[in-house]
Amino acid sequence: MVTFARNEIVSSSQFVRNFATFLKQLTESKQEKIAIIKNNEMQAVMIPVEEYEKLKSIEEIAERKEIFDTVQSRNQTLESEYVSYDEAMKQAGF
Repeated sequence: MVTFARNEIVSSSQFVRNFATFLKQLTESKQEKIAIIKNNEMQAVMIPVEEYEKLKSIEEIAERKEIFDTVQSRNQTLESEYVSYDEAMKQAGF
């Protein structure tokens, strides 16, 4: 779980009133992230665009690895365990 320093947590109303200040802090690397709280619950986290791009890239790599692992495991399936398309559709209720 991600932790936040006290200065990284702001109420939604404070965030709206001081948006330009928070944006400047993020873009000038004075702050890594800002958690936005409403009704004592975290609603969103604002991060610099570079961090967002890194996270999306990591997510894409993880997805590709999962697909690769699935294909590799299916390559180990014995031909006797194959199911025809029609049988698969039947099992799926179509």
